[in-house]
Amino acid sequence: MRMAWWLFIALLSIQIIFLQYMVEVYLAEHYDELIYYFGALGFMFVAAIIVYFFFQKTDQVSEE
Repeated sequence: MRMAWWLFIALLSIQIIFLQYMVEVYLAEHYDELIYYFGALGFMFVAAIIVYFFFQKTDQVSEE
């Protein structure tokens, strides 16, 4: 489960970085670029959910 924890933290840090970029783009009034960062943030969120469920299922199988 240690690998899952570090991978989940890495994905979470990438999401924080994308959120920071989105705030910077918003404050610079480049609204046309926001959709790309929003899409990337959504993709990283979905990837984090998939990684979480994958390692949760892996832990269940290893306990049996």
